[in-house]
Amino acid sequence: MREYKELSELRADIAQYPVCMLFVKMENCGVCDATFAKTKELLKSFTQVPFMVTSIETIPSLSGEFLIFTAPTILLFREGKEVFRQSRIVVFGELERALELSVDSVFPQL
Repeated sequence: MREYKELSELRADIAQYPVCMLFVKMENCGVCDATFAKTKELLKSFTQVPFMVTSIETIPSLSGEFLIFTAPTILLFREGKEVFRQSRIVVFGELERALELSVDSVFPQL
């Protein structure tokens, strides 16, 4: 897991990884904290997916760059393009399925 403070670094890493996940949170947000813990636990099964974290307060321009209007927001990227998004209320079954599809398409089982 890597925490970002600069939009340019975040964008560069999203472009670099075949599959990655961005978790956007806000300070003093109980929903963000609970969702973050569950997401972190889920990603233990997807070790090939880099987990990126930042907050709206740290990088305010995230709102305009990724059209994020609430937190928490989870974005899944495949080859630099957003393929999945959930905000505020995260349905972990859907998130897990999106991760499986993305990982299977980029890292096929031999």
